Amino acid sequence: MQRSGSYVAAAVVIVAVVAAVAWVLTTQPQAFPGLQTVGLYKFKAMPVGADGPLKECVVCHSVETGGPLRVGPPLHGIVGARKARTEWYGYSAALRKAEGNWTEADLDKFLTSPSKFLPGTSKTLIGIPDAKQRADIIAALKKAP
Repeated sequence: MQRSGSYVAAAVVIVAVVAAVAWVLTTQPQAFPGLQTVGLYKFKAMPVGADGPLKECVVCHSVETGGPLRVGPPLHGIVGARKARTEWYGYSAALRKAEGNWTEADLDKFLTSPSKFLPGTSKTLIGIPDAKQRADIIAALKKAP
């Protein structure tokens, strides 16, 4: 019981730190000259893909070869790649157990509803209902530099 209380306390501290950093970044832009933004998120340089169909993806993922580490695993070369391929990333148990490679059809289903395609996934995306938008994202992922 005491151990779970420690986890809760640690989670509260982490949330407080993240909230404080987010507050500083959004209310004190003069403290960070030259930062570029995508929505509410601020980056040192505009992320590759931020000006096209991948604009929502690049907030959490890099899409270029050797791109910077972000919250989510890199997406460069994801079409045709093994699922849960990035060794250092903490994938959900559901994705670690998923077999095979990411096909265009799998990506389309995952982007439609991650939790329906892969129950237990930690992907926070609710889903993209627009088929054309999903197709544009997949096409852009195939062409990512």
